[in-house]
Amino acid sequence: MLTKGFNKAKLIEHLSWILEDTDETRNRPCVFLSHKKEDKDACKIIAMYLKNAGIDYYLDVEDNELQRASFINDPIKITESIKKGIRASTHMLVVVSEKTYKSHWVPFEIGYGHASMVDQDDLREDEKTVKLSVLTLKDISQKSLPDYLQVGYLIRGTKSLNTYLSKITNILEKSLVNERRIFSNNNMKHPLDEVLNWQL
Repeated sequence: MLTKGFNKAKLIEHLSWILEDTDETRNRPCVFLSHKKEDKDACKIIAMYLKNAGIDYYLDVEDNELQRASFINDPIKITESIKKGIRASTHMLVVVSEKTYKSHWVPFEIGYGHASMVDQDDLREDEKTVKLSVLTLKDISQKSLPDYLQVGYLIRGTKSLNTYLSKITNILEKSLVNERRIFSNNNMKHPLDEVLNWQL
């Protein structure tokens, strides 16, 4: 049976991840999903795709500590929660739409993610390129991005997301499809069709 990924932002799932404590769970990637609050529904769909691929992730909408800090508008606790989530992750995926350009937190997350994940002397150059990645949602999949969003590995749609998942798991894309962890971008009724451009 295929192991599904955990959302490390959700206390119950994080505890399950700790209790599972196998080499496989300790060594698999964990993706921090950086996004504008208005794109949370798209991020939930992307998160389920990662989960089914056996990849752990951090999605802040299920981080009770962060949600409490946000509710009482405590920027120090918000910042600490975000930093904690990034440190618990091996990769960052910045989910971008037209709304992202108005975000105050996404540029902070990119800067912190770059400093904590990418700027490491012991990383190979090919590892650095995928540690911080930018995924464009359907509405801007073919538009050019501002400079601060061009610092990472660019993912424009389902086809390139599948390639990315193959890279971070070290499993051939064809094998991931055959094991039914992910779907080919040409698949009819693809789970990501609502949010991503299937061709790119």
